[in-house]
Amino acid sequence: MHTTEAFILAIGRNSEILAIVVRLLNNHPSWTAIGALTDDEAIKHFQETKIDIVMLCGGITEEEEAMLRTTFLQQDPAVTIIQHYGGGSGLLSNEVMEALDKKQGPSF
Repeated sequence: MHTTEAFILAIGRNSEILAIVVRLLNNHPSWTAIGALTDDEAIKHFQETKIDIVMLCGGITEEEEAMLRTTFLQQDPAVTIIQHYGGGSGLLSNEVMEALDKKQGPSF
């Protein structure tokens, strides 16, 4: 398993839950996370910062998710987009670690 630095953009519609997700992500020494409550805010962050992982949290409609995925992948085809389904900090860390492992490929 790899450990690497990552800049994570978490997008969700509930400000309290989003704040917890961002805080938990920032507790990891190699990760920096920012949150966005709106699509416009998320796109602005994405344009201003090199994002490694976009984490889609609760409250985003299918139409919003499709638009965000298209927008982000057009701007940076290498970005990893994952879904966060809730749960404790262990699950959250595992979701990010799995995404980073896939991004880096197999280790030798």
